[in-house]
Amino acid sequence: MKEMRKKKILIIEDNREIAELLSQALNEAGFDVEIRGSLAQAFSAFSLNLNFDLVVLDLILPDGNGLDLLKYLRSSHRYKNLPVIIVSAKGQELDRVLGLELGADDYVVKPFSLREVILRIKKLLQKAEEGSSELISVGPFILDKEKKAIYIDGKLLELTATEFKILSLFIENPHKVFSREELLDLIWSNEREYYSRVLDAYICRIRGKLGKAGELLQTVRGLGYRLVTKL
Repeated sequence: MKEMRKKKILIIEDNREIAELLSQALNEAGFDVEIRGSLAQAFSAFSLNLNFDLVVLDLILPDGNGLDLLKYLRSSHRYKNLPVIIVSAKGQELDRVLGLELGADDYVVKPFSLREVILRIKKLLQKAEEGSSELISVGPFILDKEKKAIYIDGKLLELTATEFKILSLFIENPHKVFSREELLDLIWSNEREYYSRVLDAYICRIRGKLGKAGELLQTVRGLGYRLVTKL
């Protein structure tokens, strides 16, 4: 029987002690790990078309901001769906929101629990494996999960990463009423307390981008939100 390939994790972290501790824990969990200590080294790894299954990204690097690499990955056809988890000492709400808006799949603040980070990594990898290239058509919407794109009446919607996550959840579950608590758990997981007060703002922004179809994303008083296929 052919041996299954180990998942390969790239750690971009200039603190050698943190990088080595995380690398050791990931190796013990069954992953292959590579470490890069600077932004330049990280860009070099991707310019060589090395294959990684997930990136652990620090933001404060000796030669720049890790968000610059995140922007590059999300604009790249090859790497745009590569799972990225930010692990950073920058823990302000604005930093978290910006990282997620630019396309990070998760955000962990230092100091962190190795066990928790590994659990989050495993969940992201499982989610990536379950991703489907199937097109989902609901009402005027078409969701392309592989390309992370949503179309309305054939026109591509310009959505941020978070807006895409929220709207795709509704499209995959038409007519289902999601409570605020469910949405916070499904979109932001353990970070829900930071985003509770901005959920309504995201819903409002999505409705604005849908134009007349924004009426399909309904508020169910006292219960939450739902997407209907027609009025």
